[in-house]
Amino acid sequence: MSTRSGALAPDTPQPASAGLGLVARPCLLRPVVKELRLSWRFIRNDPVGFYPGILFTIAVSRHYHLPPATFALMSAASLVYFWLYLYTFCLSNQLTGVREDRVNKPFRPLIRGEVSQRGTVIRVAVTNIAFLVLAVVLGVWLWALVWQALTLLHNLAGGARSWVVKDLVIASGVPLMLGPAWQMVAPVTGDTWRWIWALAIPVFLLIPVQDLRDMRGDIAQGRTTFPVAVGEIAARKVLLVGFALLPLVDHFLLIRASGADWSAWLAEALTAALCWLIAFRVMLMRGPAYDHCTYRYFEYWYIAVVASAAIAL
Repeated sequence: MSTRSGALAPDTPQPASAGLGLVARPCLLRPVVKELRLSWRFIRNDPVGFYPGILFTIAVSRHYHLPPATFALMSAASLVYFWLYLYTFCLSNQLTGVREDRVNKPFRPLIRGEVSQRGTVIRVAVTNIAFLVLAVVLGVWLWALVWQALTLLHNLAGGARSWVVKDLVIASGVPLMLGPAWQMVAPVTGDTWRWIWALAIPVFLLIPVQDLRDMRGDIAQGRTTFPVAVGEIAARKVLLVGFALLPLVDHFLLIRASGADWSAWLAEALTAALCWLIAFRVMLMRGPAYDHCTYRYFEYWYIAVVASAAIAL
């Protein structure tokens, strides 16, 4: 039966290929979604390696008044770039840290059996190639190459066993994050380097707060972190002083609130409160669970300071 216009009636049989097309699309998307979920499980415990880069790109884009379409494109490119930036690191880091993760982080995908070691090696190769290709397209390939070299040093060449090398690599993540986040939008300037060094040096000095929660696993792995090297109490005293003074860096070198700029003063108050909360916790709230939460506050400080670039630049 046909309609007056000659079109097929609703009960007319449809070609088999039409139904196959509808079925094929979800089938093709399913492995992509599965892979994205798996990658998220690798990186979800390291927000500080992902969000600040995107936030800094957004702040720089706002600073240069990019048109809406370009702004959206740069934000999307930054999201993919820093997803791969962190994912490439976490894949090789967790691949070589299985023994330690059985003690400290049993929730990670390799420990839970969600992915094989062979599958992880394949993902290391594929994601590093994709990361470098994207970096070339965005004009930040040199930053990406240096990041890949440091990842190799830290994760595969045994650099993580020395606290100096480990902490230097982590601190180097600051320029290797903020540099490309700026350069994919505009050429690097003196302001770029001011933000880079004013964050990289404190991160190097204070990142041992990360190691307080993992001392048992680090000793089992034969890794010498700063708390293991100097002793837990001495490390906590150093961190107490560092975090108590850190708001001075935020004020004089980064946010630089002045006059009636209430948004800047509010940003400084928030970051200072986080610093002093960490200083309090690092001495008076001890134990793996407390130390894990204290390190999270350090991550929140870093994310908050980078986000304040939208106000300060």
